[in-house]
Amino acid sequence: MVSARGANLLEKVFLDPAARSFYADWERVAATTVAGFRALHGRHPDDPRLAEVLRTVQAASAAFAELWERHDVRGKRHEVKRFRHPEVGELTLRMNAFDVRSAPGQELVVYHAEAGSASADALRLLGTLAATRARAR
Repeated sequence: MVSARGANLLEKVFLDPAARSFYADWERVAATTVAGFRALHGRHPDDPRLAEVLRTVQAASAAFAELWERHDVRGKRHEVKRFRHPEVGELTLRMNAFDVRSAPGQELVVYHAEAGSASADALRLLGTLAATRARAR
């Protein structure tokens, strides 16, 4: 169950049934997401929201519990992620994470496709679909 505050990435990866098909490399995404959550939890062990997410996901996901027991810790970094979007298909995106100096503890995560790639075309199409839907509202 997702809290009234909304889902976070950990909940999406482990509790959303669509995640395993959305993330082409789900196992790697799951492992890095848990390692990142463990790093965040280590910096803020008394945070009630983090404790709530931890309890929820631990109770609902054996896959999470197994990865949590590995005690891997790491923050976001430059990496490549592959997605299977239900409307535009396969996407391969580079990800970079930046610390936001004016908001300690916050990160700006930027995804981009290689210029001229099929993923860049798919992102343009996705942007067009989103803009069309926004105008229709």
